[in-house]
Amino acid sequence: MLKQVFVKGFLSAGLMIGLGFLTAPVKAQSAPSQTPAPSQTSPTPSQTSPAPASTPAEVSQTEVQQFANTIEQFQTIQSGAQQQASQILQDEQMSWDRFNQILQAQQNPQSQPTPEVSSEEKQSFDRAVTKLSEVQQNMRSQMNQAIVSQGLEPARFAEILAAVQQDTNLRQQVEQELQN
Repeated sequence: MLKQVFVKGFLSAGLMIGLGFLTAPVKAQSAPSQTPAPSQTSPTPSQTSPAPASTPAEVSQTEVQQFANTIEQFQTIQSGAQQQASQILQDEQMSWDRFNQILQAQQNPQSQPTPEVSSEEKQSFDRAVTKLSEVQQNMRSQMNQAIVSQGLEPARFAEILAAVQQDTNLRQQVEQELQN
């Protein structure tokens, strides 16, 4: 049941915490010579090379299994990261609500949290942000390792993710694999 809820949430949303890192950095790593210099303009769609030959129909059953196994590992990684994050805030004696109020106030100076942030609370918040950033970096690294450990390259994982989001039949195959 938990797997099913996770699968539906993951596949319908299309993104998990930390997955955003997969697409941009991977593209930059996989094709550094194609990155235009700052003085160059971006090519128009007609100037770009054709899309990769990979289509949703070209995802093999082995890749479906690898993808599903990776998602299961992501769930474990994400759960551990959530526990670490909660522990960090508990150690800093700060609730998630208060943390989010302060964060929102930093992102939008016009919205001030109530009550105002004391200097001690600001220091606690700053420590928590630093530690949470480390947890996020560790989670990203673990997710990348999970992808590779299943025999996929991060770029291929991202392609399969995009295909799963667009192809109902492929999504059903992944859901079936996760339920087994």
